[in-house]
Amino acid sequence: MDVGSINDSRDQSRQGKVRGAGRSWGTIRVDAVNRFVEMALVCDANTSVTHPPSRIVQSRGFQAFSAELGSRLQAGSHLILYGPRGGGKSTLLAILRDQNRSMGAPCGLAPVTSGLSDIVAALAQAYPGTDVEGLGRRAARARLRMAADRVSGVLLLDHATGITTAMLGYLRRLRGGIAGALLAVDVDTPHERERMRAWHAGALSIQMPPASDRQMHQLLMEAIQSSDLPQVESKLAQQIAHGARGRIGWLNECIRRLGMQEYWRDGRLHLAALCTDTEIVIRESRCGPRMSWRSGGA
Repeated sequence: MDVGSINDSRDQSRQGKVRGAGRSWGTIRVDAVNRFVEMALVCDANTSVTHPPSRIVQSRGFQAFSAELGSRLQAGSHLILYGPRGGGKSTLLAILRDQNRSMGAPCGLAPVTSGLSDIVAALAQAYPGTDVEGLGRRAARARLRMAADRVSGVLLLDHATGITTAMLGYLRRLRGGIAGALLAVDVDTPHERERMRAWHAGALSIQMPPASDRQMHQLLMEAIQSSDLPQVESKLAQQIAHGARGRIGWLNECIRRLGMQEYWRDGRLHLAALCTDTEIVIRESRCGPRMSWRSGGA
């Protein structure tokens, strides 16, 4: 598992990089991250053929990881969670949202983050009692920020594709314990990671840890055995698990497609077509980080 940090010089000098199991990244331990991967495998799969979410919430791995990451957000930290498309980032954000709301903590989730309006919408979601009716955009942003200043909250900003100067400015005004923020970014290539670095968002960045082939294979077999999906030969199942490359969302999409007749001929699975179509769906579903220094974006 690779949990690295970039951009935030204050946290870099204090924390450094994690290189071995059991060593700390900030207050989040790698062994907790490993246990979280086991939990996320179940959570990101099709819930109709896997374990109920209650088992995940009650698992020690989830509790350890979410409590430590959640404490950073609740303390006002701004973080970036990056990793490949289909890697389970959206699942993690949804779990953190539900966790915060169950505690009565203000929390808003933006499904896509490409402009300042998406951040403001998430903030309005976190503070639904704030009256912004009839206000202009600037006045509404100020009133929502004041609401967060009175009771600190958490913003979960999924599928961030760019950071404008207006977004950076507004996020900076939410620092200092006003609102924690976690941006999830799809990064599949070194070029996309360099683009993300160029945002200069001033946030500690965390790489989403991939699952192992063994974990992928286990989830695939459990999904097949607990549903009416066609049986898959052991060798083909291992190839599917390897093709997932640790991406929980990819395997979820592949499992969904396993029940489609178009991938079966005379009782045999057309593996190449299945994996190719799954990859296309995952890669075309979201856009990666882009260079964007335009002002505005409200």
